[in-house]
Amino acid sequence: MTLTAQSISELKDRVLLGGEITYEEAVSLIEIQDSSLFETLRAAAHEITLAFNSNKAGLCSLINAKSNLCGEDCGFCAQSVRFETSVARYELLEPEIIIEAAKKAEKQGAQNFCLVTSGGALNEDEFERILWIVKKLKIETKLGIDGSLGFLTPARVDRLKKSGMRRFNNNLQTSREFYPEIVSTHSYDKRIETLEYLKEGELEMCSGGILGMGESSVDRVKMAFELKRFRPECVPMNVLNPRPGTPLENAPKIENFEILKTIAVYRFILPKSNIKLAGGREISLGSEQDKALQGGANGLIVGGYLTTAANPVHDDLEMLRRTGYEV
Repeated sequence: MTLTAQSISELKDRVLLGGEITYEEAVSLIEIQDSSLFETLRAAAHEITLAFNSNKAGLCSLINAKSNLCGEDCGFCAQSVRFETSVARYELLEPEIIIEAAKKAEKQGAQNFCLVTSGGALNEDEFERILWIVKKLKIETKLGIDGSLGFLTPARVDRLKKSGMRRFNNNLQTSREFYPEIVSTHSYDKRIETLEYLKEGELEMCSGGILGMGESSVDRVKMAFELKRFRPECVPMNVLNPRPGTPLENAPKIENFEILKTIAVYRFILPKSNIKLAGGREISLGSEQDKALQGGANGLIVGGYLTTAANPVHDDLEMLRRTGYEV
């Protein structure tokens, strides 16, 4: 497909009218190299964002509630026990620590708070403690309470929903084809299975991936079309921040141009999702986070990530105001 400013506008109008772009059209968009066409793409993505979403950015904070105790071998992750990293190691935090962190995040402006634990799945005692914490947070805060607790079963999805959990995160990370290059201890189908359980159990879904692990632009489109089947409410867009001691510690930096194109194309494919700038955004995009927020993205993870720090929250809120979002 030969792209022009007019053809990009026509694709945008199709999406605005409730239609969809094809896989082949998405590949053409993500392979744009012309700077003028790129700006047309970015402007069109922002128009789609505002048409299907409010101008209030989705803000989420998280806590690393159980750290560096994962037996999986995801090549990007500093919390695998298979790699020698400097990340702190601890069992599931006490409830009062998690609750205090949630209340602090709420005061800083977060709308949602995610409990994140390392590892494939929690044991039953840990899972019961998480359920109790979710119920407590629903009483003591106005936050939407989310979780990222490894793999699930249909029964656990039901229990989480009944506890008051709003949304569950299970990232696909990349395309099915590239996935074996970064993980060998579980399959892509295992991740898809959890998304299926979330869909069947009607628990809101958060699923995205990591850019810059060595995947191609086509791999990024393939992941977006995997996600499209599930229509996740939230799509976190992480950028690899190579961690010392992990297999990807020397991965070359992905160009900002590629990051911004990917975000814009994802907006065409997933017009109604909250596309959220997540881990690695500060060191990768820097000041060009503004372009992402005016080119398809409409949310942020604020206050820090699992093993790395983040911008001060007030700086992020100022960035949102500067890019036209209501805080």
